[in-house]
Amino acid sequence: MSDQWPLISTRLKMPQPRKNYILRNELFLRLNQMGNYSVILVKGGPGTGKTTLITSFAKEKAMANIRWISLDENCNHVFSFWNYFIEAISGDLGATKQDFLTLYDSNFQKSNFERLLTLLINGLDHQEELFIVLDDFYYMTDRFLLDTIEFFVKNMPDHVHLILLTREEPPLYLAMLNMEGRLLVIDENDLKLPPEQGIQFLKETLKLNMEQEILDDLNAISEGWIGGLQLIAAATGGKKQGDLIRINLQNKLVADYLTKEIYEALNPEEKEFLVMTSMLSYFHQEICIKVIEQIDFKKIIDSLFKKNILLTCIDEEKGIYRYHTILKEYLNEKFNELNKETRIHFHLKAANSLKELGDFNQCIDHLLYAEDYIAAMKLILELPQNTALFSFMERIPEELLSKNPDFAFQRYFYHYVNMEFEKCREIYQLLKASMAEHSTYEAFKYANFIVEDRVNYNEVDVMSISEIDLLPLKETTKAFLLIKDATFLYVQNRYEKALLYIDQAINYSASRSNSYITFFSLSIKAQVLEDMGELNKCAHLYKKMERILESHESLSMLKASFYIGITGVYLKQMDLIGAESCLKQAADYSTNSVLPVDRGYRYNLTEYKFIREESEDAMELVNELMNMESYHSPVYLAPLLDYVFRLNKNKLPHEPLKEQFKLGYERMKNPFRSLENKLLYSKIIFHEGKGQAAMELTDEILTYSRKHKMKLMLIEASLFKIQMMIHHPGKKREVINLFREAVFYSHEDHILLPYYKEREVVAKLVRQYEQSIYSHLSTHEKTHYKAISNVCKVQMQSILSEREIEVLREIAEGSTNKEIADHLCISLATVKSHIINIYTKLRVNNRVAAIQASKKMGILHD
Repeated sequence: MSDQWPLISTRLKMPQPRKNYILRNELFLRLNQMGNYSVILVKGGPGTGKTTLITSFAKEKAMANIRWISLDENCNHVFSFWNYFIEAISGDLGATKQDFLTLYDSNFQKSNFERLLTLLINGLDHQEELFIVLDDFYYMTDRFLLDTIEFFVKNMPDHVHLILLTREEPPLYLAMLNMEGRLLVIDENDLKLPPEQGIQFLKETLKLNMEQEILDDLNAISEGWIGGLQLIAAATGGKKQGDLIRINLQNKLVADYLTKEIYEALNPEEKEFLVMTSMLSYFHQEICIKVIEQIDFKKIIDSLFKKNILLTCIDEEKGIYRYHTILKEYLNEKFNELNKETRIHFHLKAANSLKELGDFNQCIDHLLYAEDYIAAMKLILELPQNTALFSFMERIPEELLSKNPDFAFQRYFYHYVNMEFEKCREIYQLLKASMAEHSTYEAFKYANFIVEDRVNYNEVDVMSISEIDLLPLKETTKAFLLIKDATFLYVQNRYEKALLYIDQAINYSASRSNSYITFFSLSIKAQVLEDMGELNKCAHLYKKMERILESHESLSMLKASFYIGITGVYLKQMDLIGAESCLKQAADYSTNSVLPVDRGYRYNLTEYKFIREESEDAMELVNELMNMESYHSPVYLAPLLDYVFRLNKNKLPHEPLKEQFKLGYERMKNPFRSLENKLLYSKIIFHEGKGQAAMELTDEILTYSRKHKMKLMLIEASLFKIQMMIHHPGKKREVINLFREAVFYSHEDHILLPYYKEREVVAKLVRQYEQSIYSHLSTHEKTHYKAISNVCKVQMQSILSEREIEVLREIAEGSTNKEIADHLCISLATVKSHIINIYTKLRVNNRVAAIQASKKMGILHD
């Protein structure tokens, strides 16, 4: 995990309790029972001793099974929080650690968190007790993040215990845990020191040397508030004891005043140190020297501890520190009082120092505070997997996105995979207005088609692969752009070019091992190959995609696209059981908010309904599709309209829709007319009596399909041409050859749907020319021919006569020629003649082969 995300390691270290801490025995007794609770809630204001209570308990009990995460506002993001959480407990995942971390690092989508957390919870399912501390939990306010935490709490194993240290009631649903007795609450009243421990704290921990009477008074003033005692101790310098006892620590303004008094009592060097380091989440000698320069770090730290400054040591061995919240809040105000240029100067110094030290996360944070968004975007993109993008990207002002096209385009696609389409639309319009003249914008142009229905696909041109390759963009960005362009090319029937773009996108993604890009690329490639009729290649790609989904649970959102895509293959092979199953699976994963997914699901469901002859349901779906802007013109629904116009044998009530289609087709420029549109238009004008024009257009489709190996369209166009010629006796040879060609191009991929759609034509062919067709087919083609006949519900005629079948049955029984003659009451010469005919028709040369061939063809049965 650490090599993927630039974590602040100090967040994961348990702070060291200050020396001579007070043993809170009465609270320790309650904490001894932590193993009986799922959540331990320690709640109190700043300085009430929440952190010290847990750290001192852990130290006293020598707890090795405690994991610590110190939170702040930068953790209030689902990716940031869970990155730290997973890193904190990664050593407890056992053998599943690396698999889970690889899976998590490949995730882009918020919607996958429940599935990811389920895997995480399963990985923690062992018997050893585990305590996870979330310090300063009050910073966690993002509702989506809180929902994921609630899910974890609800489902975590019994041996896992969450300890929440917070100032206020956490916005989590904990009522059920409380009712079940699985919630332990220690509140502010519990945290107050009893009088005797307050005195002990002043004397032994804070080393406050005052008269007992004064200590008693100060202790009484504090009313057990540990932070108040610390403030008093830190503010003793220069104060008369009488002044101290007049303090009312319940007044926040007085607490602020005391903090100020603490600060004012310091020397200039110490003041500068406190203010300049207050902007850091943590500090140590090396970073302080880089930021402040010319300081005696050890001298200042020793002095601050002697003065009881509210300073916490995170790591004694490495000398890492941070300020108590009470003091940090005051010091932050002092830092913010500096002029903007000074603040920016120190933030940039901190950023440069942290970058040198390898803490990229904090480096980006300071770059953002310094408003150096250009440097921040550049660094974010350099991080492995771009994971930092998730928590930092929304802090980059959108109006500056055009300054870094890589960041802008990747942010757009990030919002897309998280289904944040309104954000996509905003960014697209912004980039359109601000980047129109930029060299990279031409490649990004029309990216809005993936989130809205306002793009006329057929009027879009794309940059060449070589032009995209030369753009000053990262390979991940180029891969996204190529996928977008491949989709356009696919819609435009420029299949060969689309495949080249997809393959290049896959090449770009290979070096980054980006599962999303690979999956999207394979998905579009499968769609292209499906339209070409390469269904076997499609099936191979879907197996690859299925393996990706199985090995990357984080991609589960893409399962809807997977099932929708493979449904198209099943429909073309007339596997209605497989199609129905996939449509049900797609419905389980689909959501109507995901426009392309919902559109694809409805499209395939409509075709399925037409095939099942559920015309009313199908027509209702057609109307729903036509209400989508992407189908505002019926030319984009040509394959479905082919079914529509077959209803009532191409007559009313669909005449208005037909005219609308014709008008849209005729207005479209010829280069952008798809093959499906051309074929449907050809069918319409044929039924209008324009046979010659229909024939010419169909021949154009066939020529193009043969040249570009478009199997599916070649089959469909061949069958339609047969329909136009079948009643002309002089066209017998051409009709038979067209059908043979169709069978040749369909048998390997088991393409059946076009025959089903033209089943009336197929029935006529079988009745008139079966003998001539069948005798010239290969063995595999004959098997496919039988499947065609079955799907079209056409009774195959036997290629053998009734008498030849009788002879064949005798051969199968093992009868000799003489025995056959006797059994059938025919001459021996006639038997031999029949056997010769059988061998010729079945294309065999012996009895065994004849029996095998006849069984394969269904003439004989076992």
